[in-house]
Amino acid sequence: MEKPLIPTFDFNAYPRAVAPAPGPAATEPLEQVVAYRREDRFASCRRHMEQHRRHFYKLSLVEQGGGTFFLNDEVVEVAPQSILLVKPGTALSWHLHAGPQTGVYAFFSADFYNAGLLPGYQLHAALAGNAPYVYHACTPAEYATVRPSAEQLWAQQHHLEKARLYLRLLLADLRQWDAPLPSGSLPAPVQQFLSLIETRLAAAAPALTLDPYAEALHLTPKHLSALCRQATGKSATDLLKEKVTTEAKVLLTGTALPISELSYRLGFYDVAHFSRWFKRAVGQTPSAYRAQFTGYK
Repeated sequence: MEKPLIPTFDFNAYPRAVAPAPGPAATEPLEQVVAYRREDRFASCRRHMEQHRRHFYKLSLVEQGGGTFFLNDEVVEVAPQSILLVKPGTALSWHLHAGPQTGVYAFFSADFYNAGLLPGYQLHAALAGNAPYVYHACTPAEYATVRPSAEQLWAQQHHLEKARLYLRLLLADLRQWDAPLPSGSLPAPVQQFLSLIETRLAAAAPALTLDPYAEALHLTPKHLSALCRQATGKSATDLLKEKVTTEAKVLLTGTALPISELSYRLGFYDVAHFSRWFKRAVGQTPSAYRAQFTGYK
């Protein structure tokens, strides 16, 4: 397996802002949450952050400031008084605006959020779908609603049950306001299929055919494709192509890797094969797509 091209951070790379309260819960490996005030971290926060991935969720409430965020192959202009939730595995970089940066941001694991919840209420159901992030620009009234929950999440992060409740309140408001969020959950095999593609791509060990994924899920390729089409309206092959295309865009714009090496990392047998495949999918050659982003990220 090749070394990942984009740095990936584990949860433990970020120290807790507040020491956990003593007791069994403080050492429970599933209880992973840490919150910061953006203004407290202002001096050490980088105005420009290079592309990276995380193994956990990041929830940001931006009161003042904001910036341009690059999330996989999408560009999001994050405004003051907004909420941004970035899912694990998303390729992320940013340029922050000049001036004060205030608000609260938190890192948390799915296990922390899901503790004690029935499957239909866990994160995979609450935030079902294929999007790598959720962004919502709040009205003043909406931000006034979520701000106390964010402050309490920061203040109570060493009391894990309380912190979990405030986190769930924040995500409940986000689901209520953000209309594009689907209300239903993808079937488990489809969600596992999408996650497996992302994992293999991030580890530079992809497959361009369905067989390895179907085998890992103990399904036939035909059955897997039928489940995907029923749940999303797209075949498993189409979903795989979308994921590979997104990763190709991420690597073209976020790394200086030669296109020949990049095509190998993505599982293509030669650069000509990748170039034809990418042009059919995107409408541009890989080099033309990369050129338009030179200096932008």
